[in-house]
Amino acid sequence: MGPAVLTAIGLASQGKAGSTVVVCTDGLANVGLGAFDEAKTESQIAKVEEFYERVGQIAQQAGVTINIVSIEGDECKIESLSKLAELTGGQVERVSPVSLTKDFANILAKPVIATKVEAKVKLHKGLQFRNENPADLSADKSLLAKTFGNVTEDNVFTFEYTLKPIAELVKMEDLNLEEIKHFPFQTQISYTSLDGARLLRVITKQMEVSSIVRVSRRRLTSSCCLRTPCRRAHKWQPAEISEADRR
Repeated sequence: MGPAVLTAIGLASQGKAGSTVVVCTDGLANVGLGAFDEAKTESQIAKVEEFYERVGQIAQQAGVTINIVSIEGDECKIESLSKLAELTGGQVERVSPVSLTKDFANILAKPVIATKVEAKVKLHKGLQFRNENPADLSADKSLLAKTFGNVTEDNVFTFEYTLKPIAELVKMEDLNLEEIKHFPFQTQISYTSLDGARLLRVITKQMEVSSIVRVSRRRLTSSCCLRTPCRRAHKWQPAEISEADRR
């Protein structure tokens, strides 16, 4: 399967930006590069997983989306193959043979609206991200950088944040939490449009600070929260930078 996926990516990359490769597998990849059947030890399995991660990176750079489709009940290595979809903004679907045609059509019905999408989110220095991959964080956990590959209008990016430990806050001589009325947030989204232009959108917001739990709860709405009070979601709507975005 490995050589077939690489060939498909090579062909798709010659087409228009946002092209899609659908990998249909009935089970294990068992021949040639990326063969799971030939991987017996942990080190061999790690090499196979590394191979598919590298293939995903190649597709990501080429602006190609990879979707994985497997038949329900098959012994498909979804955990390893899902890296291909994760890196390129694709989907992983286990489908029933009965609804295969319908599920296939649903996957192809969502057009890519931007490729090579990268997002950076900057928090106030008194805040930090949580439950994120440490490799994606910098600036003392107040800057998050993530790569998404291709996106459709259904893609949603979420993150969590919290106050830094009190021991760290008291060391900040220029920070007085009692005087802070708003926390600033900034998101920088860079992406390639379908016509090949490299664009940047900057979104800056001010969130009001409240020490009254009752007031804070009343302000929480389904449009800005998902499951926890500190999770934020941004629905992808690529656009060129406007004056409103800069403010």
